[in-house]
Amino acid sequence: MSRLWRRFWPLNIRSQMMLWYFLIFAILICLFGAVFYFNLQTSLETNIDTELQSHARAISNGINEENGTIAVQDVTGVLPGLIDPDVGADTPVPASTPVSNVTTHESQGDVDIAPLVRILNNKGTAVYTSPAFGKLNIPVVSVAQPLQGKAWTGTVTATNGQMVRVYSLPRFDNGRVYAIVQVGESLFSLSTTLRSVVIELLIIGIFVLLLSFIGSYWLAVRSFAPVKKMTSIARRIEVGDLHERVPVPRTQDELQKLALTFNQMIERLEKSFAHQRRFVADASHELRTPVAAIRSMTDVTLASSAAVSPDEYRIVLHDVNIEAERLGHLISDLLLLARVDENKMPIEREVVRLDRLVTDVAATMELLATEKNITLLVNAGEPATVLGDEARLIQVIMNLVDNAINYTNVGGNILLEVHVKGDNVYINVSDTGIGIEPEHLEHVFERFYRVDPARSRAVGGTGLGLSIVDWVVRAHDGTISVVSKPGEGTTFTVQLPLASQVDL
Repeated sequence: MSRLWRRFWPLNIRSQMMLWYFLIFAILICLFGAVFYFNLQTSLETNIDTELQSHARAISNGINEENGTIAVQDVTGVLPGLIDPDVGADTPVPASTPVSNVTTHESQGDVDIAPLVRILNNKGTAVYTSPAFGKLNIPVVSVAQPLQGKAWTGTVTATNGQMVRVYSLPRFDNGRVYAIVQVGESLFSLSTTLRSVVIELLIIGIFVLLLSFIGSYWLAVRSFAPVKKMTSIARRIEVGDLHERVPVPRTQDELQKLALTFNQMIERLEKSFAHQRRFVADASHELRTPVAAIRSMTDVTLASSAAVSPDEYRIVLHDVNIEAERLGHLISDLLLLARVDENKMPIEREVVRLDRLVTDVAATMELLATEKNITLLVNAGEPATVLGDEARLIQVIMNLVDNAINYTNVGGNILLEVHVKGDNVYINVSDTGIGIEPEHLEHVFERFYRVDPARSRAVGGTGLGLSIVDWVVRAHDGTISVVSKPGEGTTFTVQLPLASQVDL
């Protein structure tokens, strides 16, 4: 049993949707049937009570009290058979007259079809009783309450178990109750009607539930047809073939949003995989270059080892060391970016004086600029405090200054300045170098992108420096931009949020 249950549960969404529709329809049909049944029952019972009251008033209008005796006028038109035809309609019948003498003309009546009438005097003694009324189990309250001047309505049982509705109406004379009229009506027809209604409701309910089951199945299949198609297409999409897209329904509904979201996700994945493939290809190319250079130098030296002097060995080892150092920097940058992509590169948050940091970095880089006969100027007299990672911010400034030195001709100038404007701190690194063509400006922060690949490798660049700078700045909630004119120079601007007194 447990295996069978696990086989069919949990159900798929289509089956669950169908069952939910079926369950909701079943509940609504039950509620409708119950409300309809009770309203119909109440309405029929009210009609019966109204009819009984009308009959009781019609009979009470035909009786009066004469010298302490109940006199019955002509009420045979209302309830035929009540009055003995041998007794005149206008002749009073004494209260002591036996009931059997009054109703000898009636056979033993059936409570379902015969009149149910009883007339009592102010002492609660029956004056007139229809034969069928004698078969009712009448409670005492049906007489006691009318004697107190209040009408009574209730349901009683007959000797055959049939339910009968009874109404007791007091008759007044000068504010005094002198007679009670009791009339009844069998509830057999009411029960039959309600029983028929229940059967009809059950038949209609089963038919409607069957239609709802079929309709909900059709609706579920129709509703999930686009999802099934999306699933089929999604299964065909592979990592190497992400250009395919799922069809977008024209309907403005959740399925259209799902298809659009799915296509957007595939597009992001395609860009991510393309970026990853390009990154792997560029990294492989960059790693291959120093490895090939080292392999070439060592192969040549080993091939002519007999004729190589110690000084030449030193030169080869020096070149190998340079390439190995370059290879080490490249590997470090690749590991850094890999950790960045995995969001595993923490950023410290501490108070940093950018004006002092820029001055210290400039002092460190000044020797390198002097070797190329480049003038490095610093303008950082204004205090500027930020919250950030000091080591990473030093890396940003050093990369920008090093990039400016590498691409500035001999005798050029580099200006490094810091200023505060509003709630932000700005770092500008401007040079009078070769500049960047306009079509390259939007790509300079991409990994392994080089404006001049040959020259970049000549100066020892890896094409990752500006990518790392861009990541560090964004990690500090800042922005970086570049403005350049070919042949005139380039300016990189870093914008960082100023540390407030609350942050401090």
